[in-house]
Amino acid sequence: MRSLLALLLLSIASVNLMAQTQPSNEIALDYTYLHTNAPPGGCGCFSMNGGSGSYAYHLGPQFAAVFEVGAVHAAKVDASGLDLTLTSYLAGPRFYYRRPRARFVPYGQVLLGAVRATGGLAPANSGGAPSSTVFGSTLGGGVEFNISRTITLRVGQVDYFVTTFDNKVDGHQNNLRISTGAAYHFGKR
Repeated sequence: MRSLLALLLLSIASVNLMAQTQPSNEIALDYTYLHTNAPPGGCGCFSMNGGSGSYAYHLGPQFAAVFEVGAVHAAKVDASGLDLTLTSYLAGPRFYYRRPRARFVPYGQVLLGAVRATGGLAPANSGGAPSSTVFGSTLGGGVEFNISRTITLRVGQVDYFVTTFDNKVDGHQNNLRISTGAAYHFGKR
């Protein structure tokens, strides 16, 4: 009976120690490329460039809560010569597929929030307003490469990024967002 109790206490202590050695917080900076369409009807597709910063709190080895702020910009879109900046404020869950001692870690995420458009091509500018803020969401994932316990490279992240700006046709835009960057992990669970 004593050996069974000792084994039980030892297993609980080892699980607790393993949980304490994994970082619980993550701060990341990413370069972001966005392929989007703004003009109503047809594609009118163009590219935007920018970046994002995110904070993730790891609730366990497979799950994190993420908050992300990003901005992308395009100058002289099409022949119009107008510019557009999209700033996003998104949050949601991220799920990791971790294997013991694996350096490459795939993940998937769903983020929801608000997207703000400013500039000459912003949808609200037709009515004289300087900006417009609407619902936005992403569905996607990527792969991280663990350099060390505290530094991770985002090899690539690809997201389906939906925005709901009024374009006088269908009220939404289907965008492709590609990101790459690095993350710093700190703290203990």
